[in-house]
Amino acid sequence: MHTLICFREFPYAEPTVYFGGLVAGLISSSTTLLRVIDNEDQTDQAKISLVEAQSLLQGLEVTKKIRIGNPLKEIFEEASEGEYDIVVVGSQEVLRLLDSLFDTFTDKVANKATSNVLVVRGEKKELNQILIPIGGQKMSRPVVELGSKIAKAAGAKVTLLYVTSPIPTMYTGMDGMEETLSELLETDTPISRHLHWSAQYLDEQGVKAELKLQQGVASDEIMREAHVGDYDLIVIGARIELGPFRKILVDQVTPRVIERSPCPVLVVR
Repeated sequence: MHTLICFREFPYAEPTVYFGGLVAGLISSSTTLLRVIDNEDQTDQAKISLVEAQSLLQGLEVTKKIRIGNPLKEIFEEASEGEYDIVVVGSQEVLRLLDSLFDTFTDKVANKATSNVLVVRGEKKELNQILIPIGGQKMSRPVVELGSKIAKAAGAKVTLLYVTSPIPTMYTGMDGMEETLSELLETDTPISRHLHWSAQYLDEQGVKAELKLQQGVASDEIMREAHVGDYDLIVIGARIELGPFRKILVDQVTPRVIERSPCPVLVVR
C-alpha cells in the first residue's frame, strides 16, 4: 500500500503528518511526503520542513516530494498521477476544497481520483476508538473492511452506527413507529443482512465491536455519537462510482461530517 501525506506549513502540519504516519504504519504502507510551495524561492525551506516531517515517521519507508503552485491543484495532480491508497490532508485544505464547489479543474481531477482520503483534525496521538457509520451494502463493505484492518492493527474497538430516517411529524407519538436494533436485526431485509455481515466480519478479524442504531438526520447523529464516544477516527463511505474527492463535493453527509468532526475522518471509496 502507498500513502500520500500532504502539507503546506511546518510545524503547524505536525498533527497531519503524525496521524497520517500512524495510519500508514498500521496498514504497512510506504509513505510519500508532499510539500506544496508557492515558488522556487521556498525550495530550501521546503527541504528542511520535509526532513522535520520525516522525523515524525520513524520506522516508515518515506519518499519526499516538492511541488510548486496552488496547493489543491498540486495535491489533486499528485493524487491523480500516483497510485496512492490513501491521501492525507489537513482539515483546512479540505474546507478550501468544499468552498470551491464547482471549480472546473477540481471537478475534472476529482472524476479521476481513486484514493481514499484521510482528513486530519485535532491532535490525536493514538487509535483506541473507531466509529464506522454504515449504510448501503455496496457503499459500506469497503468501509468496514478498511476500518477493520486499521482497528485490528491498532487493537482498537469499533462502533458500527446505522442511522434510520427520522419519523415524519404526522406520525410522532404513534405506537410501533420506533424501530429497535433487535427488531431490525430480526428482519429479513438488505440492511439487516448487511449489519449481520458487518458484525460477523469484524468478529472474524478479531476486532472488538459494538453495533448501535440511531434515528434522525444522519450527519447530526454521527456527530452526536462522535462527541459522546470520544472517538479517535471516523471511517465513512463515499459513492464508489464517483471517487472520494468528487463525493466530498456533492454528498450531503460526508462533507458535514468532515466539517464538524472532532477527530480525523477517513473517507473510503
